[in-house]
Amino acid sequence: MDVSVSSADGSSLVRLAGEVDTYTVPDVRAAFEAVALAPGATVVVDLRDVTFLDSSGLGAVIGLYHRARAAGATLRLRCDGVSLRLVRLTRLDQVIDVDSSPTPDHAVH
Repeated sequence: MDVSVSSADGSSLVRLAGEVDTYTVPDVRAAFEAVALAPGATVVVDLRDVTFLDSSGLGAVIGLYHRARAAGATLRLRCDGVSLRLVRLTRLDQVIDVDSSPTPDHAVH
């Protein structure tokens, strides 16, 4: 599992790749905790390269959502494939804004 965090202009991007499960979620939570949240800020969690996501991973995302809301920030998810199916199945897409449009590097050819 790989995780990277970048920030610019009051927005943060957290990219996750690989398997997000009980064994790797501590690294995910640590990355989420490192994200600075302020009123009006936007945090995007990119899950498009996640190959497996279990309930502990979803719990970490939900925890970040609650932290963002409490700080007056917005959380958005970028999903496709496995992550999009799971987000829709759990109806998180009805609570958290989800971007499922493909980008050129993730487009289906």
